[in-house]
Amino acid sequence: MTLHSRWQGIIAAAIGSSAVLLGGMLVVADVGWRLMPTATVLFGGFLVAIVVFDYPVASSFDANGVTRRMVLRRQRLEWDRVELLSRSRPGMVSGFRRLAHGGLVAVVGRRRYLLTDRCESLEEYEAVQEVLGDRATALMATTPEPTVGTVPTWWYRRRKWAPDNQG
Repeated sequence: MTLHSRWQGIIAAAIGSSAVLLGGMLVVADVGWRLMPTATVLFGGFLVAIVVFDYPVASSFDANGVTRRMVLRRQRLEWDRVELLSRSRPGMVSGFRRLAHGGLVAVVGRRRYLLTDRCESLEEYEAVQEVLGDRATALMATTPEPTVGTVPTWWYRRRKWAPDNQG
């Protein structure tokens, strides 16, 4: 079972972080390595690193754990480490898009790992519960169900990501 992040979210994060880095570099080129331009370049580099190493493109669920796939790396979270699956905030434009819930987040200790940046459909939610099996009750006890009519996360992807008979 694979859940996907929105292309708009991935692209916006990449553009935003790159813009901060590029802006800092342009100011450094103009005035030199002063405190604020240097801090802006460092902060922009930090944001770009977060996007390419920690912003999920997709998350695949199986009986043993979840694999987060980012642009330049993969991360495996075993279910024994995950304490809870919860939701992220739906985002700034949620009022316009009429979203009630954000994407899934895996809670491991004090850390929260974003699994997808958008809410999955009700069918995908039930498929994740099915993959979790006996763990579903404990891990998803406080996770609100998606609303009826939420489009699947694979909707704007290639047909190969659609479940059987839905592409």
